[in-house]
Amino acid sequence: MNYKVILKEDYLLNRDEYLKDINYLYENDDNKLANIDEIEKHLDFIFGCSNSLLVMLFNDDKLISMVNAYEYNNIYSEWCIFLLFTKKDYRNQGLGYKTLKIIIDEIKKYNPTKIISGIEEDNIASIKLHKKVGFVYNLKVV
Repeated sequence: MNYKVILKEDYLLNRDEYLKDINYLYENDDNKLANIDEIEKHLDFIFGCSNSLLVMLFNDDKLISMVNAYEYNNIYSEWCIFLLFTKKDYRNQGLGYKTLKIIIDEIKKYNPTKIISGIEEDNIASIKLHKKVGFVYNLKVV
């Protein structure tokens, strides 16, 4: 298994290739987050931000897990992690944990003052995973 950290410039130059990989990740998955059109819009948005990252975990050149993050406040270096997703056949093998740890380590290179994560409130597995890596759960509905 190997991973790739994609920065803004790389994503913008190779956008179509990355979207093809992501489409493979989501195919045949009935998870409500597996919507390639919405993911494409989201990635276009975050890579329009000043600092943004995409971590892709591969097995035999096939994308099996990914997560992205962006600096939503560049004055205070506050980051948001979003869209942690693992291919259905690879879930419950520790890959979400590995992918999340990689992106947190990458964000730390920017000396963040805060890292938050957007999680659906009914996604209990993701909430537990985030707690495992040190997040504090705070349901805040605005």
